[in-house]
Order: sequence, then C-alpha cells, then structure tokens
Amino acid sequence: MAYSDDAIAFSTIPADHQVRLEDRISFAYVERCAIRQSDTGVVAYSQLEGAALTQRVQIPVGGLAVLMLGPGTTISAAAMTSCTRSGASVVFTGGGGVPAYAHAAPLTSSARWAIAQARLVSNEANQRKAAIQLYRRQLGIDNFEESMSISTMRGLEGRVMKNTYKSQATKHGIKNFRRNTAATDSVNQGLNLANSILYGCAASACAAIGINPALGVIHRGDARSLLFDLADLYKPTISIPLVFSLASHEDSAAEIRRALRKEIHHRKLLRGMIEVLIEILTPYLPSRDDDRLISGRGAEVAGHTQYGRK
Repeated sequence: MAYSDDAIAFSTIPADHQVRLEDRISFAYVERCAIRQSDTGVVAYSQLEGAALTQRVQIPVGGLAVLMLGPGTTISAAAMTSCTRSGASVVFTGGGGVPAYAHAAPLTSSARWAIAQARLVSNEANQRKAAIQLYRRQLGIDNFEESMSISTMRGLEGRVMKNTYKSQATKHGIKNFRRNTAATDSVNQGLNLANSILYGCAASACAAIGINPALGVIHRGDARSLLFDLADLYKPTISIPLVFSLASHEDSAAEIRRALRKEIHHRKLLRGMIEVLIEILTPYLPSRDDDRLISGRGAEVAGHTQYGRK
C-alpha cells in the first residue's frame, strides 16, 4: 500500500484543544512495522520480507498517552512530529516492551509547574515535605510523625516491598524468588515489563504539565528519577500482584500488557499521577503565569516589550 513520508504533519494543537491525559488510552505497543504519516494521520504498516508494506492500522496519537515501539519498528520524522505535537510520549523498547525513553512535548505551554518544581527540588525542607507525601501514598500510612527521618521512611518502604514480594511468591507457589532486574525468569522479566509501562505513564504525566523527569523527590541522579517516584506508588498494589498472577502463562508478556492496560484504566492511574504531581507542586507555584523578564533584586518586568533605547 502506498504511503508518503512527505505528508503534511499536523499543525501544533493548542493545549486546551488536546485530549486530557486522564481521558487518553494509556499505552499502545507495536513491533515489526513502519510508522508513517499519511493524509489521515499516523499509520502503522506491517512489514513483510520481499513485499510491499501492507495491513494498514491507524494509530490514534491524539488520544494516546504512550506509544511503545518494539523491535523491527521504524518511524518517519513526520509521524514523530505528529506524536510530539499531539502530546503522545514515544518510547523505543526492546522485545516485549522494556524501554529507553524518547522526548515528549508537554501538553502545556506554561512554565509555572516547572518553576514550582525548581523551587521544590532546590530546597531540602521542601523536598522532605514532598517525600513524606509520596511515602504516605505508597505505604498507605497517614500517621507519619513530622520528626520521622527520611532513612526511617526508606526502611519502612523496603520492608513493605520485601514483604510484598514474599507474600506474592508464597501465594503463587514460586520458591526462592529474589528481585533481580537482570534475571531471566518469567517473574523478574514480567516485573521489568510492567514497571517500564508505569515509567512510560509517568513520563507522559510529567510531559503533560511540562516538568523535568530527572528532578526527582526521593530518587536522585537518574534522568528518570521522578518517574521512579511516581511508579513506586503503584508497584505494591498493581504491577507486582499482577505479574506474579500471570507469570505461568505461556505468553506472559502479552498477558501482562493487556491486564495492566485494564488496571491503568480501571484505577484511573494517569489521573492519579497528575493529582500527585499537582499536590506536591502546588505550594510552590509562582503568583504570575504571564511572560516576563528578570529585573533587579528579585523584581520582574513584562515580556514581549522593546526595552532598547533609541
């Protein structure tokens, strides 16, 4: 079937015309296909050895949070432009869906959330408050004492995760299980896959309000630190139990993707991630949201103004 890389890419879609992140399809995984821009939008064509591209499938990037491109996949510049302008995060993955991240454009043109993030991460007291908020959500504990140290909370988290793995392994008859991201058994590989999908959803949430995934609250030093913070909130209740329950299936990777998509939709996970970000960032929002320039002694002046002297 004919297709054209020169098809006109979508024009930039204003944020208020875009599909809200919480209303989008969480993710779509494709492999062994060519992603191209056509006159009807972004399309996936299957690739057959020694034959022309066939089997045309439309990809609704305007209503998609994450597009995962597996092995044997190519994407044209025009199609990538449409994904970016539509606010869809694009993730290039290995077999089954364990990814490396690509850039995604935010769904907002405002810098106010990024300014709030900078104010949060640049102040140790602010980061501690945010860390307590995240630990409370992850562990389901409301009675953290204000004097409790971060190391104490980290220890509580470690015990919760250890007990979660142990209880799930016992429940499903899996002996001698140890979490190891480099292991090749079905449970560890399944956890890698499920967690990578959660990271992709978190990347889309960060992109939606224009904040930097590298500036984490609890995690530090990785370009995905904030993604780890967000995904950790859902591992004990979603990804870990789901993977253990499906590990014995013949095609467990496909089953995990299908089941996790349903859970993400049922539990409104995308909306939940946005709500978490808004909760921890709102106290640090700037009072103004217009374009402005730095002046002196903390003052600001209006932007888009000619200040050059005649």
